[in-house]
Amino acid sequence: MNKGSNLFGSIFGILAFLIGFFGNIISLILTPVYKMWLSSISMLTLYPTGIYLRIGLIISNILAIPFIIYLGIAQKDENVNEKIRKFVIGAGIFSCVSAILTGVVTGTNPIISTLHGLFALFSWIGGAITCSGFSYLLLKNTKFTKGITYSGFIVAGIVIGFLVPFFITNFCSYFPDLCYSFGQIVYTIMPLWEWVVVFSFLFWYLSNSAYMLYKKI
Repeated sequence: MNKGSNLFGSIFGILAFLIGFFGNIISLILTPVYKMWLSSISMLTLYPTGIYLRIGLIISNILAIPFIIYLGIAQKDENVNEKIRKFVIGAGIFSCVSAILTGVVTGTNPIISTLHGLFALFSWIGGAITCSGFSYLLLKNTKFTKGITYSGFIVAGIVIGFLVPFFITNFCSYFPDLCYSFGQIVYTIMPLWEWVVVFSFLFWYLSNSAYMLYKKI
């Protein structure tokens, strides 16, 4: 790849991190009543100041799409399975589009709330596949260090770990007679963990894009 394409792809990843990160931080600072260890991120989007989080989520994921495509192209000349490479790129685009829709579709209306939750779930699952898939591809790419390579597996592990209590709490909400109290107990670990998931994705963008820019990959 030439220097221009290297700069192009990496800059999109860095911008995705910056806009997403500061969108979250600004909303948190401007909403002191919101406690990130007690309530889900979706609750923050319902406050007027949550608009900064939503804008950051939408724009950062729009910018992440060309970065994902570029990262996939960077693996093309390596000894990788072409079908897996294309599938991982597709999963990344799917995850970004789902995250964009999560930011667009928010509200207290039951239908809107359900769609919001589904889009968020799709973005998490797609993101886990994307990060782990790229880490798998990078195992065959000697241009990337072990730290960068394994970071995707770590992010995927964080997401999968979050999805376990996510499904437990939702199951207990649908079947309160079976385990409502247990679901409420499990929920207490979820809000802060969800923030860890969000920032893990953002720092994955940053670490990979900064590394590629520095190494001119």
